[in-house]
Amino acid sequence: MTYRFAEDHLDQKDFDTARRLLDDNSFLHKQVEQGIQKSKRALQSLTVAVELLASLQKSLNIRSAEPWWNLYIKAMAGQLRDSAIVKDTLLAVRKLTSDTMARLLDDLTTSTLPDILTLLEDLRQLQFQNKGMEPLRSEHDTHYAGLRTTIVSHKVELSKQSASLSKQDLSYSKLVNRINKSLVNYLQEALVSPQELFLHEILIYDFKSPHREVFAPKPRHAIERALSSPRDYLGCDCCKGTQHGLSACHPTTSILYQLFLESGAIINTSDLWSAFNTIVGSEDTEEKDAEQERTL
Repeated sequence: MTYRFAEDHLDQKDFDTARRLLDDNSFLHKQVEQGIQKSKRALQSLTVAVELLASLQKSLNIRSAEPWWNLYIKAMAGQLRDSAIVKDTLLAVRKLTSDTMARLLDDLTTSTLPDILTLLEDLRQLQFQNKGMEPLRSEHDTHYAGLRTTIVSHKVELSKQSASLSKQDLSYSKLVNRINKSLVNYLQEALVSPQELFLHEILIYDFKSPHREVFAPKPRHAIERALSSPRDYLGCDCCKGTQHGLSACHPTTSILYQLFLESGAIINTSDLWSAFNTIVGSEDTEEKDAEQERTL
């Protein structure tokens, strides 16, 4: 870990810090503590960014919206920052009219998006200036997009053509670009790859077995294993020498269960009792026989 930490500083041309990490244990301990706290903050920001993205998709009524848990899984795998999900969501934001954008920004006022209040105030000013008219549209709106047909050398060519925007729409387009830039910068900074964080091994893990055992438990298997190997659960000193097989120190239920497994389809009760008594009974043969006769 120390060498990997030092190599990161060497890649950044920070040779003095790399040398201190190798020579000074107290400095290394301090840097590790700071690095862990930084990684924790990055994971918290990642979770908040996923919640923001899920809120955007909900407000935009995107048909192919991903559920929150799916976004979180992709974010933890480092697959969300440059994904099509983010690109499609940002494209939908850029196409919003001023009325829908105002409602969206109003929903995001409680988020950690930078300059959200300033952007909302600028939008309200544009709406006030455009009062009584149709909602403002940005240059990204399909309302202004069209196709132009031209004939060159007896060949028909199609090209995109944008209609001219009004002064108010141009101002709104600039504001939409600011909103888009703020969202892009925030998501790019927050949606980091957890595997690239310092000491991510002690903060997160991707081992699936614990999750599988919790969400899909197997009580029958657990009970059978406990009866077959009680020493693994009891942890008593008397069972340490009994790795396999039956032992008098095992619980009676465990002994009966293992005898049951060794029996055939038809179990003779007398034979079962004899085998059980042989394991847990007295070492004195005469006393054992007398106790068996009394029992029978």
